[in-house]
Amino acid sequence: MRKLIRHIIFILFQLIILAASAQNDSPEQLIESILESHLDKIEEGTDMALIIQDLEYFLEHPVNINATSATELSRLYLLNEIQIQKLLEYITTYGPVYSIFELKTIDGFTPNLLQKLNYFIAFGPEEQERQPLKEQLKYADNQLLLRTLGNLQKARGYKEKDDGTIPYEGNRFRYYTRYNFRAGDRLSAGITAEKDPGEAFFKGSNKHGFDYYSGHISFKLNETFENISIGDYLVRSGQGLVLWQGYTTGKSENVLGINKTGQGVRAFTSVDENYYFRGAAGTAKMGNSKVSLFYSHKNADGNLVYNDSVASYFSSLQTSGYHRTESEIADEKTIKYTNAGGVFTHRFNHLKLGVTVVYQQFDKAFIRSNQLYNQFRFSGTDNYTAGADYLFSKNNYTFFGEAAFSKSKGKAVTQGAIVHINDQLGFSALFRHFDRDYHAFWANTMAEGSNISNESGLYVGVRFLPARFVTFSAYSDVYQSEWFNYSTAGPARSWDIFTQANFQISEKTNAYLRFKNEEKDQKFKNENRYTNLPERIQKFRFHVQFQLSENILLKTRAEHVYYKGEESENGFMLFQDIQFKPGEFPLNLSARLAWFKTESYNSRIYAYENDILYAFSIPAYYGEGLRTYLNLKYQPAKKIECWLKLANTWWTDRETISSGYNEITGHHKTELKFQLRLKF
Repeated sequence: MRKLIRHIIFILFQLIILAASAQNDSPEQLIESILESHLDKIEEGTDMALIIQDLEYFLEHPVNINATSATELSRLYLLNEIQIQKLLEYITTYGPVYSIFELKTIDGFTPNLLQKLNYFIAFGPEEQERQPLKEQLKYADNQLLLRTLGNLQKARGYKEKDDGTIPYEGNRFRYYTRYNFRAGDRLSAGITAEKDPGEAFFKGSNKHGFDYYSGHISFKLNETFENISIGDYLVRSGQGLVLWQGYTTGKSENVLGINKTGQGVRAFTSVDENYYFRGAAGTAKMGNSKVSLFYSHKNADGNLVYNDSVASYFSSLQTSGYHRTESEIADEKTIKYTNAGGVFTHRFNHLKLGVTVVYQQFDKAFIRSNQLYNQFRFSGTDNYTAGADYLFSKNNYTFFGEAAFSKSKGKAVTQGAIVHINDQLGFSALFRHFDRDYHAFWANTMAEGSNISNESGLYVGVRFLPARFVTFSAYSDVYQSEWFNYSTAGPARSWDIFTQANFQISEKTNAYLRFKNEEKDQKFKNENRYTNLPERIQKFRFHVQFQLSENILLKTRAEHVYYKGEESENGFMLFQDIQFKPGEFPLNLSARLAWFKTESYNSRIYAYENDILYAFSIPAYYGEGLRTYLNLKYQPAKKIECWLKLANTWWTDRETISSGYNEITGHHKTELKFQLRLKF
C-alpha cells in the first residue's frame, strides 16, 4: 500500500507541471461546477435533480435575455439578486441587448461569468410573437428516461435466513422510469415511477409494478392565469421559513449566495417521496402582484401506535421511502394528511413583498416519544404557519428577510444583507432565530439543524479578489440552541469557519486551497450520565484542475480530516480524475482512482462523483482502501443517449461491509448503473 501511495503522490506532482493550450469549460463541466459549488452541506442521497433539469432545459431552450423575469433568471443558478436587478434595469433603460459583449458594460458581469452565461441565454426580440398552442404542440419536446442500478454483491437482506424467509421482499436493483412532455411555456406533463433496491416489483406488496408513482400536468391559460398544476408539485416562497420544498442552498463556497428568490409553484418530477404536494395549485398574475393557492391531500409513512388493536396515534413520520421489510411495509401510507394555503407577492421597482400561509391536518394525532428533546416539538392533529417576507435590491445592496409564527405561538425570523462594494469585494450577513416551539413542516432555510426550530445564529461572509488571478472566500457562523436536540445533552453552542482561496494559475490550470473548522457541543456518555462535550472537525483540501488538451481534463485532489471528540482521529484521501472526449466521436468518459484512509466513520471524507444524467453521487470515504469508477456517455443518434457507470470500492481493513440487512460479506462492493434517454 505504501508503494501505491508513493506512486499516486508522484503522479500528482507530475500533473501539476503539465501544460497545454487553454480550453473553455464544456456545458457538462459547467453544470458539474455549479453543482459542486453548492455541496458543502450535502451528503449522499440529496436530490439535486431540479437544478440539473433546469440547466439541461436552458441549454436546449436558452433564456431570451430581452423577455425574461427575475424568477426565470434565478433558475440559471449563476446570478445573484444584484446582478439580476442590474440586468433587468439595463434592458429597461437602454433597450434590448443583442450581444454577449454588451453585457460587459454592466457592473458585476465579469468575463468568466459571461462565458458561463453564454450557454444558457439568447438575444431575441423584446416582444416575442406568441405561438399558437397548436404550433407549440406540434413542436413539443418528449423525453423518456429508463434507468436501472444496483450492487452486484448480495447483502444479507436478500439472502435466506435459517427459518427459510428472506428479509427483503424484492431484488437488489433499483428501477426508474420517467416520461416528460413539454410544449413551450404553455403545457407540460409527466409521469415518474420508481422501485428502490429491496422493494417488490409486480408482486407482493407492489402487485401493480413500481413502489412509487408520481405524475403532473401543468399549463398556462393566459397572461393572467400563468400556472395551473394538477398532480404533484412544489411550492417555494419567501426565504424558506414557512414553505420551501425541494433542494435549497446552504453554507457553501458561494459565501454571498445566502438569499432565496421564491420560484412559486413548480411541477414535481423527482423521486423524493416526502417533500412535495399532491393535489392542485394555481397562480394568477395581476400587474405586479401574484397570488398562488394550493391544496394537497396525500399519504405518508408513519409509525402507528395501537391501543386494543386500534391505531390511535402515530409517534413518528418515516421519510426513508423504503418499503422492503415487513416492518417498513407495515408503516407504508398509514397516515393521511392535508395541506392548504396561499402565497401572495407584490413587486415594486426595487422591493418585493410576500405573505405565505400554510395549514396542515393529519387524520391521526401525532404524539412523539417522551424524550426531553421532543418536549417542544409539534404534537397534535393540525398546525398552521404564516409568514411575511421582503427582498430589497438596489445598486450594490440587497436586504432580505422573513418573519413567521406557528399555531404554537412559536416565532422565527431571518434577516440578511449582501453588499457588493465593487467587483473585487463583497460582504454578506445573516441573522436567524427560531423558537424552540416554532413548528413549520415545510420550512427549509439556512440553518445548521434539519428542523427549523431551537436555533439562533449569525453568519458573516466575505469574498475578496486581491489579484486578477486570486479569489478569496470565507465565512464564519456562530449558532446556539436553547433546548436539547437529539444529539445534545442540553443547550449547546457551535461555531463554523470556512476559508477558500482559488487560483487561476494559467488559462489552462486552476486550483484551490480550502480549510474548514467545525466546533459543536455533542452528547457523550460520562460514567452514568450524558453531558455535552466539544467536538471538532477540521478539513484541509488541495484541488487542481488541468485542461491538458481539447479532449482531456484532469483533476487531482488531496484532503485531510482531523476529528477530535472523545478520541482523536485522522482521515486522508487522494484522488485522480480524468475526463476524456475523443473529438467528434459521440462518447464522453470520466474515471477516478481514489485512495483513502480514515480511522473510523467520524473522520470520513465526502467527494463529488460524475454520474449518469439526473443522478447525483457524493459517497463517504471511510476505513482504508481504494475506490474507482468509470462513467460513460454514448450518443449513437441525435435523439438517443446512453450512460453506463461502474464503480468499485475495495477495503483493506475489513471482511464485511455495512451492517444489519445491508451487510455484505467480503471486502469490496461494486455498483452498476445504466440509463437510456430517448427524445422525440
